Amino acid sequence: MARGRLLILDDDATVGQILLLGAQASGFEARLCLDVAAFFAALTPWAPTHLAIDLTLPGGSGVEVLRQVATLGCRARVIICSGAGAADLDAALAEVRALGLDGAGVLAKPFTLAQLRTLIATP
Repeated sequence: MARGRLLILDDDATVGQILLLGAQASGFEARLCLDVAAFFAALTPWAPTHLAIDLTLPGGSGVEVLRQVATLGCRARVIICSGAGAADLDAALAEVRALGLDGAGVLAKPFTLAQLRTLIATP
């Protein structure tokens, strides 16, 4: 039995694969979406327990995705992934919480698998 489900939205396939494999190695089911449309197509039917969302996406922003996730009433724990600076990561996590979402924390790129495991292991 999987410990949870991680739905990943990252336009960088390499980073996404690292997140995917790290989650699977931690006992999670995981799915990678490289674009916003695929992410929202999977969100409701797959019912993830955790989300990993990149802040910088082509043609949009992770913050806009977060707003849509909140509108849908998603209860998954949210992990912000980005190479942005600390101030941007803190602001994004504050936005997650202001939207009423469950913010697990941030993964500043480059991140370690140990950091990922810590964020997904927290109930």
